[in-house]
Amino acid sequence: YAMKANPMPALVGHMAPLVDGIDVASAGELKIALDAGTDPGCISFAGPGKRDAELRQAVAAGILINVESFRELAVLAEASQALGVPARVAVRVNPDFELKSSGMKMGGGPKPFGVDAEQVPALLRAIGRAELAFEGFHLFAGSQNLKAEAIVEAQQKSFALALRMAEHAPGP
Repeated sequence: YAMKANPMPALVGHMAPLVDGIDVASAGELKIALDAGTDPGCISFAGPGKRDAELRQAVAAGILINVESFRELAVLAEASQALGVPARVAVRVNPDFELKSSGMKMGGGPKPFGVDAEQVPALLRAIGRAELAFEGFHLFAGSQNLKAEAIVEAQQKSFALALRMAEHAPGP
């Protein structure tokens, strides 16, 4: 459940046991999710505007953080070392493909969300050096499309990209 849809605490408390995770985009949303009793292991933190203090709070809480820049990674590495726990991270990848039939496109060139696909191998090496807990990728190819063919194309291209990126993933 993406809290940006509706962060009302009572709704989040109701939704938490019904969904496989809660996605937050700020420290305020993180607090609501935790106060609602959401297991920290079921919370992910995404968005390009994460503040350093929010990143440190997320590491301390044990939630999954979608890394969207080398700067964020540096803050997470520092927080992990200071707290003595590896940050749980996924890499938000800005796809290197574009789906022409999507209304909101996230791939095919630089965007404010995520790391461009060609930079991901270097980011993954840095995650390994920092000894963070790498858990996967966050990919978003586009939205506002109800055509089955376009959805299939998006899934195929996303899986292919994830497999290509996984070759560079740090081991356990």
